[in-house]
Amino acid sequence: MAKKERKNKIKNKEEFQMPEWMECAWRRVPCDRDDCKICGKIKRERARHIAAGENPDDMSVALEDVGNDFKEMLSMIKADAAAHGFDIENIDDIQEPPEPNDFPFYNQAAEWSADIHKMAEQAYDNLDAWPELEPGLDLLWYSNTILAKIYRQLCNRWHIEQGDEYGEEDYKYTKYVLGECLAILKKSLGELITMYPEQKGKFNLSLIMLSGIEEQAMKI
Repeated sequence: MAKKERKNKIKNKEEFQMPEWMECAWRRVPCDRDDCKICGKIKRERARHIAAGENPDDMSVALEDVGNDFKEMLSMIKADAAAHGFDIENIDDIQEPPEPNDFPFYNQAAEWSADIHKMAEQAYDNLDAWPELEPGLDLLWYSNTILAKIYRQLCNRWHIEQGDEYGEEDYKYTKYVLGECLAILKKSLGELITMYPEQKGKFNLSLIMLSGIEEQAMKI
């Protein structure tokens, strides 16, 4: 199937609405309920990483969890879909996607995210407060989240190219998440530019670079 035909198939296919608990997989402020399919699992995984002497907030650890949870998450989505009369087939046949660093665009986004966190480290060294303010917290959180979601969407596109139906099921939702994350990041940087005019240059540069990432991310 040609790439254009695959895109049309995604666009025209009857859309399954992702369950609301999926929002907790990426929002900075989730519901935090123990019975939530996402929040409860995240709490258990954080405890497991801490017990193993690992940093649960490290991006490599987070990406490992994404890979480990790949089929488990889809199984939960399939169960929710079945309850609403949808049928997502062939979960067991899903192929493992390439590693993050195999995608050039992921590496580009990773550099931007790393620069954001370097800025935060410098701010801590200089006793600047912005990383602890709401715009700063959003900037740091969603600079990681968007990296994971860019990888997710690149994997979705890869699955679609391989003929796996899974990619089609998740493609639209991940595009929505990317749009939300990008909007929050742009808002955060805009607020920081206003709040810290003496640091306008570096925040503005990050915003310009983010615009380039946005253009590519929404075209995956």
